[in-house]
Amino acid sequence: MSLAEHFDPESLDMLREVMDDEFSDLMRVYIDDSRQRLPLLTQALQQQDARQLRELAHSFKGASSNVSANALAQLCFQLEMAAREGQLQGAEELIAQIEAEYLAVETLLQDML
Repeated sequence: MSLAEHFDPESLDMLREVMDDEFSDLMRVYIDDSRQRLPLLTQALQQQDARQLRELAHSFKGASSNVSANALAQLCFQLEMAAREGQLQGAEELIAQIEAEYLAVETLLQDML
């Protein structure tokens, strides 16, 4: 599994340099938060709550973007836009893609810690 498939390596390196000793803490917080977000996405979809789904996808997109997980951020953006337009058909597949991408991201981050 290639880092470049899931992250912007240059941005990630810059973040690691800037954060220095706090990089590991930041990544752990991101992982913990993300693990809590994933089931909430599914729950919002099951409840057909487009507003909640949009807000969750938006915050997950921002957090993922902050750690340079660009592929994951892009999937979250797609879900956010679908929810904004009330297009929940196909959202289940997008959430499955988000979950799969997140697992790859988490694995790579855990290897760095």
